[in-house]
Amino acid sequence: MRKNLSQQKLLEILCSEIEILQQTSKNIKEVAPEIAKQLAELRRTKLKVDLNTYKLEELLWKHMRDVNTKAVVPKWFITLVAIVIVLLLAQSFGIL
Repeated sequence: MRKNLSQQKLLEILCSEIEILQQTSKNIKEVAPEIAKQLAELRRTKLKVDLNTYKLEELLWKHMRDVNTKAVVPKWFITLVAIVIVLLLAQSFGIL
């Protein structure tokens, strides 16, 4: 008896879920043409975007000015060039 009650309850739940799905499908079918129309309208609409890039351009200009006015040479490079010059001078005078 108990098994039949649980099966009966499951059958009732399943039937109610099917009814809900049918109603949802009906609602979706009613709304689908309007959604399609609005999507088509959105696709046809051209967007106009106005970006203010003043701050970015100002920052870029400052960096370009700094790069053009300041030459940054690492100390290890200067040291290496000095050693090579000393070795070349020593070789040309016959010390090495």
